[in-house]
Amino acid sequence: MKAKAIFLSIIGIVLLLSVFIYSSLNGNPATKENSRELVSAYLKENYPDESFKITNISYYPGEGTYIVHVISKDGKIEGNIDVRNGRIRTEGAEFPFRQ
Repeated sequence: MKAKAIFLSIIGIVLLLSVFIYSSLNGNPATKENSRELVSAYLKENYPDESFKITNISYYPGEGTYIVHVISKDGKIEGNIDVRNGRIRTEGAEFPFRQ
């Protein structure tokens, strides 16, 4: 019985470490979704005449930044918008990169 408890404890610790490592490398799923919503609202507010699609959200663990790749529906405008701590970091002249 004691061996079973030790085995379950080791499995629990391994699972917790796995979740911690995954979230530190890929970001928190809730924060990732929040970044998606933030960028969508930003694009609707600042580019009301364009329709955009979010194609990818990456996480840069060094700075804790989510990099949201967006492209217009017609494909003419494409770029990345950086989100850190619930704020848009790439504004103004940096976006759109290609027009």
